[in-house]
Amino acid sequence: MARKLVALLFTCCFVLQSFADPPAKTASVQPNVIIIFIDDMGFGDVGFNGAQGPRTPHLDQMAKEGMQFRDFYVGCAVCSGSRTALMTGTHYQRLSMSPVLFPNSTTGLHPDEVTIADMLSEAGYATTCIGKWHLGHLPPCLPTYQGFDSYYGIPYSNDMWIDPANRLADDLVLREGVTIEQLKSGQKQKNRVPLMLDEEVIEYPVDQSTVTKRYTERAVHYIQEQKDRPFFIYLPHTMVHVPLAVSDAFKNRTGELIWDAIEEVDWSVGQILQALKDNKIDEKTLVIFTSDNGAAVGSSLPLRAKKGSVYDGGIREPTVMRWPSQIPAGTICHEVSASIDILPTLSHLCNGKLPSRQIDGRNIWPLMNGQPNAASPHSTYCLAHGPGTVRSGQWKYYPWKEGQSGRRKQNSTAVSDPQSEVQLYDTVNDIGETKNVAAHYPEVVSRLQKAWEEHLVELNANKRPTAELQRPEGSLPATRPGNKSAGTTPAGKSINWKTVKSNDTYQARSAPHLVNQPFTISCSLDVDKEEGVIVAHGGSVTGYSLYIKDDQLVFALRRSKEQIHRVSASLTGKTNIAVTATADRKELSIQIDQASPVTASHAGLLVRHPSEDLSINHDNAHPVDPESPMPNFKGTIQQLKVSAAGSKK
Repeated sequence: MARKLVALLFTCCFVLQSFADPPAKTASVQPNVIIIFIDDMGFGDVGFNGAQGPRTPHLDQMAKEGMQFRDFYVGCAVCSGSRTALMTGTHYQRLSMSPVLFPNSTTGLHPDEVTIADMLSEAGYATTCIGKWHLGHLPPCLPTYQGFDSYYGIPYSNDMWIDPANRLADDLVLREGVTIEQLKSGQKQKNRVPLMLDEEVIEYPVDQSTVTKRYTERAVHYIQEQKDRPFFIYLPHTMVHVPLAVSDAFKNRTGELIWDAIEEVDWSVGQILQALKDNKIDEKTLVIFTSDNGAAVGSSLPLRAKKGSVYDGGIREPTVMRWPSQIPAGTICHEVSASIDILPTLSHLCNGKLPSRQIDGRNIWPLMNGQPNAASPHSTYCLAHGPGTVRSGQWKYYPWKEGQSGRRKQNSTAVSDPQSEVQLYDTVNDIGETKNVAAHYPEVVSRLQKAWEEHLVELNANKRPTAELQRPEGSLPATRPGNKSAGTTPAGKSINWKTVKSNDTYQARSAPHLVNQPFTISCSLDVDKEEGVIVAHGGSVTGYSLYIKDDQLVFALRRSKEQIHRVSASLTGKTNIAVTATADRKELSIQIDQASPVTASHAGLLVRHPSEDLSINHDNAHPVDPESPMPNFKGTIQQLKVSAAGSKK
């Protein structure tokens, strides 16, 4: 599991009053896991929910072979918030995430958060992300920092633009007449987005008509490559987000581009299911299909509203789960469940370790397994994106007056009770949320309003931070095309080591970039038996620190959560000292004054740039080395500098 505000445009929460997870029958071996996460596909865009335009034979067959979840909710009515909830099992506001990130956003999902990939990687799975990420397009927030062995895809929505800070591959493919000079000068355009491999841009602008096909082919190849070990494929398709595009085989197939795009996504599902059968691993693979939010172009019918709304058309998604012999075929679940439940459910099924930090999802395997009398683990399930909503059993509650949402009105209805200050709908008997019955059920309104208020208090009191995106020094800002005043804060100025002093902290983007580079910490100290951290940059994922403990000077380098290397030298009898601590490709060393260096072998240099601040005479956040002392260093730091080997800065 090694790898890993902006003002809230909307606020999202789910009120949970959870039952204890019941014991559940599971398979004796770890299943392979494939999550297919479509962008902007609505409830009414699939045949098994009655789609009138596009044909989805592969999804319909998947529904016959698996279980439909008719009351499955995502964690947000738009992109990044929904992906945060799925990946972490946690409400996106608890993690201080924005509902939508842009190329000029400055933060992303903190790598200290445990993703599904983190958890499964630790459990022995091969992991890959293929498609739209949208949780941070720069280190330390890319998929390769979040538990995925590899990444191939577009790092955000396909209607956005490129950030000049992204690293370009040596064999970068340029298209549509773009030159490398234009790209490096910061020229960009909406709807022109990069294709990335791991942490580098390999194609710009990507040919969007090919991405569904290319994602699918890569997923099929991965299945063939990893068939003999447990694997996790996260396939968040770019389509059917605008601008819509399809490959040649699907152009003009239906007369509507949105339907063409839906049919190509359906083809993709068929290819993946066939690959499982061809490789004889169908029986030991769990496939989950759902969407990140309601339809933007397609149909959310018969639900009310579309993408961006907290009416069901914005957050209740077409969902199928298939695992032959484990999930009963041809069944339908009407219990309330959600994307935040996937992580804890996979923990149960895959021998994964749940995060030690608070999450919000619950194990829904009893529902998936079709166990008798299995019920939703959520007595109340509350989503506060925009003006907010609560789902509890058959009831859907909105703590605001109808007509005041300020969001999309597609598929909306006339105000059914203009006198009511709140809304309550019976989703079983009124799936389109057309008749506000709040006045008829005051006790239900009172109960759900209380749950809503309590959850907001709890959520706001227990937030965790995002990570700051690391922009290489000197990189051009990611301003919106045509808007010179917008954009990110420019990359931080380098630290002036001549002026540093005790208790200073510096943003990570100002700290030396030392990824895969030998580096040196040099300092002059008056130690006088003082313990404490002299300098630290990083946290529980990666970083380095120099500290004094038990009369030893210790240089620690953390390459990952589990991999820390140290070298130490005795300080007995020493007070005023000059120190040179060096990390090269094979050794860590400490030299005090003119004495011979003390060395220790290690596994390699930093593989990630730390997201935390660089701190002088203390460790500002999660300690780089858990064995380092807690107190600030009380001695005197007369001179200090951290630099890449050979650097004269």
